[in-house]
Amino acid sequence: MNNPIPPSSPVIEEVETGSNLLLGLIGGGIAMLVSAIVWGAVTYFTEYQIGWIAVGVGFLVGTAVRFFGKGRSAIFGIISAALALLGCVLGNLMFYSGVIARENEISFFEVFFFLLVNPSALFEVFTLAFDFMDLLFYGLAAWVGYTTAMETRQRKV
Repeated sequence: MNNPIPPSSPVIEEVETGSNLLLGLIGGGIAMLVSAIVWGAVTYFTEYQIGWIAVGVGFLVGTAVRFFGKGRSAIFGIISAALALLGCVLGNLMFYSGVIARENEISFFEVFFFLLVNPSALFEVFTLAFDFMDLLFYGLAAWVGYTTAMETRQRKV
């Protein structure tokens, strides 16, 4: 059978050697933490979940994974979607921790770390605070993260 692209072509080598999954994961993880803090702060101070913040989380994470990872395979998009989803969940955890801390007049960090180390309490808080819009925003962030990380078109200057 005739193979139209020889295995040693420069395009294939660039894709295989130019990508770095670990660097994409680290860059995306940092972007996820930054965007989670922004998500939590905006939600806390406005007392509203804003859909554009979910888009921003996905876009920031997807851009970081694409920039640092330089990968074109589906795993980069999947990692970006997972990190964007985690960023929204972590942002909501920060928001919930802030509200609980304010209502009980205790430290934000005390509540935040209590919830992190007590899965049953964490599950209860997320169950009580659950809203259909949460699913919509989580899905939106994951989709934007995936599509942003997978974008390969070149911009003309």
